[in-house]
Amino acid sequence: MNVGNVGNTNWWATGSGRNPGIHRWQPRSVREGGSLFGANQSGTSQAARNSVVQLRETSEALTRALNTIRGIGNTNSPMQANRPVSGNTDALAIRSFDSNRLRGSGAADFNVEIVQLAQAQRHDGAALNSSARATESGFTAGAHHIAITVGDRQFDIHFNVSANDTNRDVQQRIASAINNRSDIAVTASVNLNAEAGTSALVLQSSQTGINANTPAGQPNFTVSSLVGNAVSAAGVENISQHAQNAQFRVNRGFTGALQTSRANDVDLGFGIMAELREVGTVEVEMGRDIIAQQNAFRHMVNSFNNLVEAARSAGNGSALASELGGIGRSFSSQLERIGISLNSEGRMQIDEARMAAAAESGELERFATRDGFNFMSRLTRASEGVSRNPAVHVQQETAVGGAGGFDPANFMNAGINFTPMQSASMARFMNLGVLFDSLF
Repeated sequence: MNVGNVGNTNWWATGSGRNPGIHRWQPRSVREGGSLFGANQSGTSQAARNSVVQLRETSEALTRALNTIRGIGNTNSPMQANRPVSGNTDALAIRSFDSNRLRGSGAADFNVEIVQLAQAQRHDGAALNSSARATESGFTAGAHHIAITVGDRQFDIHFNVSANDTNRDVQQRIASAINNRSDIAVTASVNLNAEAGTSALVLQSSQTGINANTPAGQPNFTVSSLVGNAVSAAGVENISQHAQNAQFRVNRGFTGALQTSRANDVDLGFGIMAELREVGTVEVEMGRDIIAQQNAFRHMVNSFNNLVEAARSAGNGSALASELGGIGRSFSSQLERIGISLNSEGRMQIDEARMAAAAESGELERFATRDGFNFMSRLTRASEGVSRNPAVHVQQETAVGGAGGFDPANFMNAGINFTPMQSASMARFMNLGVLFDSLF
């Protein structure tokens, strides 16, 4: 390591681990955790400093997006990712999956045998004439007290029935009184049949499956009238649908063990979550994750456009913007096949329908692994060049001296890469009085 002194700023030139012949000039403050531009920032405008940072960040983002598509330094490239696909979405729907776990050797095609679905306990009340007077349909006038028992707890529901109330009024009053109690694992609703002119009170467990604390063979809840006769008059004393847990098997080349779940949302293994919808056997195939592939290319397009915008805002980046646009136009035919084109402003735009078709046909994967190799390599070299030397693309008179002119110390504060010979030549040329401890 060679140490010199440039004006009032201590500069350190450190050799690259991959190429000892390339040295990076940085102020001591950067080495010690300070600002990218060092302690002496007076000659560099805030706008110029922002431009340098923006160029570096957007170029690095584009490099990462390209490397992800190419699978460079990323073992989880979306081009090799799997996606589980249900052979019958009416019976089984894939809700989510962990793409990392799907890389396991056991994450292959399999089938799911759905033995029974989870369902909630339900009490369907009698269909009563909605507009008829409740007292004429069997409800007693006055105070009512309903008890709903869940496990070893009793919940009390109180309400009144007046002489002018209709059946629908009373049914809705009971439903509201139950639903206003958030501590009861029971919900109530009123089903209307406008054509028949009837309404029915319905009580149901708030969740499917058998409660963990419910004894075997017993219902999740019971309902009874302690004062009045509302339960029998509404016809909700009897269970119309018993609670049950879902039962299913996951068969991966062999018959899997019978599994149970209180809910129909279940874990099929390898990070695959699914919803059971119908009894039967459903094939699940492991296909290419075309959604992740499209998202990777969308991210590349967004990163490309962000860099173009940063270049144009830098004041001296029109050449960079033109270079990026030129790369895109040079490969326009290959890009158009996957739904990407350049507009008149040099920004990329996506034809979503065409990209989706390209993903489905395997065109996106071929572009990433073969057809787009030259395009992505050239674009990667361009973005890496910007991230190594962003200040080159910032308007010089603003970046390094403002109206006062060129300030070499602040120019070097950007952390630009120079060869040892370039560094020595620049120092002599700029007559900064640099004293080198040793020559590179």
